Amino acid sequence: MARKKEKTIRIGIFGLQRGICYVRHMQRIEGVKVVAVCDSIEAHLEKAKEILPPDAKAFKSFDEFIECEMDAVVLANYFHEHAKYAIKALKKKIHILSETTAAPTLGECVQLCRAVEQSKCKYMLAANTSWTPGPKELKKLYQAGVIGKVRYAEAEYLHPPEVAPIGFNCRDKNAYTHWRKYTPRTYYNMHSMGALMEITGTVPVRVTGAAVFAPDYMESYSSPYVGDMAGYCLAEMDNGALFNATGCAALGPISKWFRLSGDKGNIETVRLTDGGVGKVRIDYMKYAIPDGDETKASEMYDPSDARDLGCFTEEEIAHANLPEGAKSGHAGNCDFYICLYFIKYLRNEVEPFFNVYRATALSAAAILSWRSILNNGKAYDIPDFTDRRRRRKYEKDFESPFPDENGEKTVPSTSKDYNLFKKYEIE
Repeated sequence: MARKKEKTIRIGIFGLQRGICYVRHMQRIEGVKVVAVCDSIEAHLEKAKEILPPDAKAFKSFDEFIECEMDAVVLANYFHEHAKYAIKALKKKIHILSETTAAPTLGECVQLCRAVEQSKCKYMLAANTSWTPGPKELKKLYQAGVIGKVRYAEAEYLHPPEVAPIGFNCRDKNAYTHWRKYTPRTYYNMHSMGALMEITGTVPVRVTGAAVFAPDYMESYSSPYVGDMAGYCLAEMDNGALFNATGCAALGPISKWFRLSGDKGNIETVRLTDGGVGKVRIDYMKYAIPDGDETKASEMYDPSDARDLGCFTEEEIAHANLPEGAKSGHAGNCDFYICLYFIKYLRNEVEPFFNVYRATALSAAAILSWRSILNNGKAYDIPDFTDRRRRRKYEKDFESPFPDENGEKTVPSTSKDYNLFKKYEIE
């Protein structure tokens, strides 16, 4: 009996500087059609039109954009504005793939959870680092019980100013209104704490924070409003483990690194200084060495090799043979895997780890570890956003480091001496 043909899934994409890769990848998946795109910048729209179907529509207005007949929208707009646009789309019964942090405030976390529940729509955070070979292999090893129960884990995401996109230098007048100029160091935590959560299947329940204040360095290279080189979130997880993770740190050179310590030993990625995640290393406790063979006490290998198909399935590998020029960065294929997995989610074939509740918990860890830094290391409990009664206490908490339409913000973006940076204000 022939398999019933899947209904075409209609996708809209909002924010095209980053979202252009989603335009490319979604069109490679069978039964998917990009029907509309939206961006306020004409040049981004024109670039997207070069690869869109002839009948796809392009908009500058989000409100007009979501009036199109679409099943789901990819939010690839500014980092701190996903929640408000997700809520608008959810009210139209449109499913959501959110490309960065779920929400910038605890109040918006609550609003987002309510919107998903009321709409009965699907929501997924596009946590792409978990689809790079290193973290994906760590997840495979952890689920296989190689180190037993995780007790401690570390993650670092180093992204120094020397690799910041052109136009983000602090002496560029146009850069002063950009979200990167106001983002506290703990807030961009999807590539660090987010990856540890997905690798281990755990969720943070309590956090404290610390920062590396270096205004002389930041003044010269990056942001006039973020005076810290790094911010750290120390999190107690729901399984009792302790995780230590950076947000986006200006330490360098650029790299991502992950390490898990468990009852039987350690697993970690091997640092690369080009932004990639390369080999994986396993080190066993003496009593846990496989077969008691000392030669197997430590192992290091490349998880993208063909050994047992590495950490990817046959289907994933087959889908990921991207044509020349189509790879998206972020370790080549991981943005494509996010698209493929989201479509499978819409077709009820899989359930994502980062549903709206875990996504908002990740956002809350970022928000509250920064609040801890501003309050001398005070510990804060992460709200359980699945509990409608308990989350209610946070529904009016809209404290934010990002300026509103009037240029006002309620939280400093630097851990100390905010007045040092007033000299950079532009009338």
